[in-house]
Amino acid sequence: MNFNPLMKCCLLIALFLMLSFKHIYSAEAHVAQPNTLIIYSTESGEVTPAVHMLDLLVGHFTKRTTIVSDEQMAKKKLNEFQQVIYIGEVKKALPKQTIRAINKSKRLMAIGYNAEQFRTFSKLTFHKQDHTSQIKRTHDQTYRQLERGITALSVQGANLQSEFLLKKNQAALPFVVQTIEGAAYIGMLDVVQQSKLLAEVLETLLPPFDQVTTKYLRLGNISPATDEKKLLELGHYVFARHIPFLIAVTPVWIDPATGDEVTLNDRPHLVNVLKQFQSNGASVILHGFSRTYRTEESGQGFEFWDVKYDQSITSNEPKKAEKKLSKSHFPNEKDFDAYTKSAQHQEVIYTEEKLTKGIELLTQQGLYPLAFEVPHDAISQQGYQVVSRHVSSLFGQVQLSDRTWKTSGAPPFMATPAMLHGMTLYPEQPVDTASDQEGSNVLTEQTIQSMQHIQSATIGLSYDVESGIDGLQDLMTQLEAIPSSEWLDLKKTKQTVQTEHVQIKTSGNGQIQVQQSNIAETKTVKRSGMENMLRILTVVVLLFIVAFAFYTLYLRLTMKKRIFKERKSGG
Repeated sequence: MNFNPLMKCCLLIALFLMLSFKHIYSAEAHVAQPNTLIIYSTESGEVTPAVHMLDLLVGHFTKRTTIVSDEQMAKKKLNEFQQVIYIGEVKKALPKQTIRAINKSKRLMAIGYNAEQFRTFSKLTFHKQDHTSQIKRTHDQTYRQLERGITALSVQGANLQSEFLLKKNQAALPFVVQTIEGAAYIGMLDVVQQSKLLAEVLETLLPPFDQVTTKYLRLGNISPATDEKKLLELGHYVFARHIPFLIAVTPVWIDPATGDEVTLNDRPHLVNVLKQFQSNGASVILHGFSRTYRTEESGQGFEFWDVKYDQSITSNEPKKAEKKLSKSHFPNEKDFDAYTKSAQHQEVIYTEEKLTKGIELLTQQGLYPLAFEVPHDAISQQGYQVVSRHVSSLFGQVQLSDRTWKTSGAPPFMATPAMLHGMTLYPEQPVDTASDQEGSNVLTEQTIQSMQHIQSATIGLSYDVESGIDGLQDLMTQLEAIPSSEWLDLKKTKQTVQTEHVQIKTSGNGQIQVQQSNIAETKTVKRSGMENMLRILTVVVLLFIVAFAFYTLYLRLTMKKRIFKERKSGG
């Protein structure tokens, strides 16, 4: 028998599968990004909100960032990093070993004070300019007005390429420059307040990998206390416009008057509405377990931060929580360290428990969270580390200090900063839609206008379900009018949410895979057509291979029998 056609068919199908997988892989391949070292000089010697903000901004251009103080620089090998960024918050004489190491860096960027101590900037002169509000890029024809005045250091020197200029007393003053060696200097002194401007500068100096504005709408404040009729009206309005959106769900609501818990188990109709949204393309985000630490604060948003004492969580039982003691209250450093570690351990236990319960409670209801939103954006640096063990992405803003929840912010684009331990941040711009709709529209327009100079901006807005349909219509009109932008579909990104018993994954093609320890097989939500086709083709190829193997075995057995008969008849 001639089985060449069968072999050719198998080979053709296998080749088609290989090409399909290769196409998918290449489409998802990321642009190589450099490792970055941030060196800081601060008054306390500790990481400040400005350093955290710089980390958030740089996290858009690199997948790995390391942060050290100028005193710790000697412990790092500079050849591990493709670019070095120095930020000087205060004037100080830098350690000689730090200067020597930075002078050897191949790609250097300096921000703020002390740049003149590095060889590449040593011949430049710097002059402080206060309260200047007009800037422009060098090639622009006109200056533009900033939202707030900027205090900066202007630069003078030979062989400089000016990138950004200040206007003061009719004079054009460079404050962002590059040297002929390729080093860059940014004369900004307030990184937190001028984060959007610094983002624009960094896009000029660092190679952007994406120049599309991403936008998203999140329906927020959804809990067992939500009116499903209002929610359904908003959802139908968005679905009618064929727009993917996000739903931030808190699975437990605590009555502040009685302390009684109401869970999604008690609201089957609401769960059905949410599942309908999920089936039709919406993506679920876990927004805390109950959005409360103390019962009287239910719904106010503080779940992972003790707002009464403005400190990180120190006890699983709020009634036992006390104001943290300072170092001066202890006879020696050993006792203080033991006290600090005990408080940190309590915070880890508390955070782990809340996250695990939240993820698993939603999953039990058939709702599969793909990311996490920290209630009120308030959590400690250790808290972010715990969260990163369970989710791969975060929505909202970031707390920039462990000293107070009142210092927060976000970059104007997606980022993967060091402070989030591998999590990707999808930033949100605050919009007040609670009272005056006309005022909120103005705020939204200002927000969008302030982002227009960012090539790869992310404009994320949250809308409270209780605000009604009118405000949402105005908001959607503004979002849809943003030029050169695309809607975020979280299911079409790679995400992981997990606990010890649950794992939820998206592979980037629109599907959600859910595994639970008590269920042997994987549940799949909305499997894509491409995956179905590849599965079918894989089965067909396997069947051909099995058939071919059995046929080969059959031929060999038949041949052996024939040879045996011939020998027997001949003997």
